Amino acid sequence: MTSEHDPVHIYLISRGCTPLVVRRGVSGLLEHWASIVAATERGRDASLDEWLNDMDLRDILAGALAAATPRERAAAALRLAESDARFVAITEPSPCLWGDEIARTNSWRPEWQWWYFRSPLVPGPTLREDLLVNGLLRTK
Repeated sequence: MTSEHDPVHIYLISRGCTPLVVRRGVSGLLEHWASIVAATERGRDASLDEWLNDMDLRDILAGALAAATPRERAAAALRLAESDARFVAITEPSPCLWGDEIARTNSWRPEWQWWYFRSPLVPGPTLREDLLVNGLLRTK
């Protein structure tokens, strides 16, 4: 929960987040990210647009944590590390999901915004097709 003068609150509004996301703050973002990871582990089939929305949520979470106090970051660290480790274990490196031009424009790099450079090891049929059509699926 955030107040209107809280840097996290201000950041979330600046990112265009819904009032519910703004109200729930970092805690709500952590919960949502954990649920995305769990759904991916269960084999959720998503479109590329849905996957991009999920990765945008992880990006918003990173920004919210950057705006948070050191105490808030410390409180979130273990939960985030667990979700991120699970996510990395079920995904593989890929070209930037938004495309090279958008990555350059936003100065995204796999070392920093790694979530935009990963796709599921076993994508569902819809996501697999979308990744293939967009040249994002690594062939083995």
